[in-house]
Amino acid sequence: MSKQTVQLTVNEQRIMQILIQGKTNKAIAHLLHTTEGTIETSLHRIYTKLNVDNRVSATLAYLALEPTQHARDA
Repeated sequence: MSKQTVQLTVNEQRIMQILIQGKTNKAIAHLLHTTEGTIETSLHRIYTKLNVDNRVSATLAYLALEPTQHARDA
């Protein structure tokens, strides 16, 4: 997988940092004090930005990004 230039928001980066830990949408929502619906919407936007259609592909694509694009303190 080639390196990509993808602009994830800080919130999207936080979600991805939690997602790569294997957490469910419900757990992510709880940790970020929001609703599952908000997480689902955010994940859809992330999937579009990463050009993927599922959690596993999103995780792999996110981990393939340049380290400077990852949240430093998520």
